[in-house]
Amino acid sequence: KLIFASNMLKVIAHPVRLAIVDALYQQEKLTVLEIQEKLHLDQPIASQHLTLMQDKGVLTSEKVGRNRFFKLKYPDMFKIINCLENCCNTI
Repeated sequence: KLIFASNMLKVIAHPVRLAIVDALYQQEKLTVLEIQEKLHLDQPIASQHLTLMQDKGVLTSEKVGRNRFFKLKYPDMFKIINCLENCCNTI
């Protein structure tokens, strides 16, 4: 369990990937284009981060027509981010 948790934390330990987790927590599922627009990212950058996050098990995706929708594999992962924010606010 600890190794799995450590690997998940390593994957999201990047500002862009944290922003992706936040965006997907807020809207449950988004396309690459929606994530690009929401986070003001170039398409190759967004795709690179999404592919890595999916390959490492943080995200899942499903293709609907021409669109691929991404969502958090473990939606409760966002609680970790909230916990860290709360800890930082108390310092």
